[in-house]
Amino acid sequence: MNKEIKHLYQELTPAHKEALQLTFKKSPRMLRYIQALDDLGYVSTQKAIQLIYSDDTRHIDDATLMNRFYKLRRNLHLHLLQVCQNNLKSSTDEEIELKFLQLLSQKNEHAYLLERAQKLEKKCWEDNLFELLPDLLNLIISALHFYQPENTKKIAAYIEKLDQANDLLSALHKFKNYINTFRLQTITANNYEELATHYSSIINKMRRKANLLKPYARFNLIYHYTGFLVGSQLYNIVYKTGNVLSRHLNQLEKLLAQHPHMPIVSYIPNHRVYSLNSILINRAVYWYQKGNSTKSYESILQYEQLIDQHPDVYIRNTVNEFHNILLCCWGAKEYNAVLKYAQELKTFQSINSSIEREMPYYIYEMMAYTGLYPKKKHTNPLKLIALGGKFLKKSDQSCVWMYEAVGSFALVYGFFEQSRYYLEHPLLLEFQAKIPKDLRTVELLNLAEADDKRGLHSFLLKIKAKKKEVYPRTLLTHFNELEMLTKLFL
Repeated sequence: MNKEIKHLYQELTPAHKEALQLTFKKSPRMLRYIQALDDLGYVSTQKAIQLIYSDDTRHIDDATLMNRFYKLRRNLHLHLLQVCQNNLKSSTDEEIELKFLQLLSQKNEHAYLLERAQKLEKKCWEDNLFELLPDLLNLIISALHFYQPENTKKIAAYIEKLDQANDLLSALHKFKNYINTFRLQTITANNYEELATHYSSIINKMRRKANLLKPYARFNLIYHYTGFLVGSQLYNIVYKTGNVLSRHLNQLEKLLAQHPHMPIVSYIPNHRVYSLNSILINRAVYWYQKGNSTKSYESILQYEQLIDQHPDVYIRNTVNEFHNILLCCWGAKEYNAVLKYAQELKTFQSINSSIEREMPYYIYEMMAYTGLYPKKKHTNPLKLIALGGKFLKKSDQSCVWMYEAVGSFALVYGFFEQSRYYLEHPLLLEFQAKIPKDLRTVELLNLAEADDKRGLHSFLLKIKAKKKEVYPRTLLTHFNELEMLTKLFL
């Protein structure tokens, strides 16, 4: 929430900020909060409490002060949303220029309009801003009719350009709708084979269309961008056709460098930052699926660097992006990073009231503390286990693997009874029965509970032997974690 406050406050004009001071002139604590936002930009919860309630810290406990701050922050958040509702900086420089040209047209300033419009037109063609071209070309044609009606050749040429621009905009919308089908297919497909078939079919259509429109690099950008981003999410695509994805990624990075100002799918302010954000997260997933955790985590670090380089750009990730970041950090055994992003996911899920509907942040906390044990221990592991159990009682088949996460966490803390409940849960056993040549965590539980050192050594050798064989990425990840868990009991 503190990040939301920061970015909403940055949207305010000086006049709005002055009005804000007047609105809360009878609330000295709110005025302190606003002053802190002016001075510091981003204000964390602890820092805000120190600055706002400095007079109260001696005689009021921390929990009470925190609750008071949450109420104060909520009040400011709602007020900022109302103020910003019709004043957000949501237009690009080119969109603002187009609106100005429309005003010039209404004021009969046709000569000045043409001078400025032709400069904007050049940029729109160079950067493939198809969203603006039809309206812009209409304005130019209208101005020519008023200002140079005898120049029929020029008017005819612009009419032809407008026809072309309309076709390009239609093609852009077609590409966008192809992307929509991926989102739907992800929800409705029954297995990876269906997704992979749909992926191949749509990507081939996009490739053929991009080749027909080769002079307009944006279509090629969208083709490689979509091919890589969607493909990196599909395990079978990465596992079987990794070279294809590598070519998509290489071509994408080459095109991005050649056309630094060109939008890809969405033409919005800071579109390149948002695109790079998605590319880096998906590149991390790609390398994770390829089994290169080092390169995967390097992409996460580059993603963090991108955020730091653009502090004034409010980047809000989707829930899937959060899960992908956490997966890659976990795969790289960067468990402190998992804890950090679990807290960010907690904030995201709290704001959207989605903790009960999707994989909750505390499952990741358990996975992180399992990896950190015994260097860093959770202060109340039983409470965390209870939270996981409560969620799993209401979950569906897609969450069955979480039984293993909760069971493993209980195992390392020595809660063998609770661990067995989850590791031997019928849903998990049914799921595992479909996986060939697997080693089960419950086998480790049996050995740990019996304190069978010889058996543990033998089990460790089995894991190492399995890792030398060729297995899907998910199983290799499981073997790595099982090896780490086993070493804790030796």
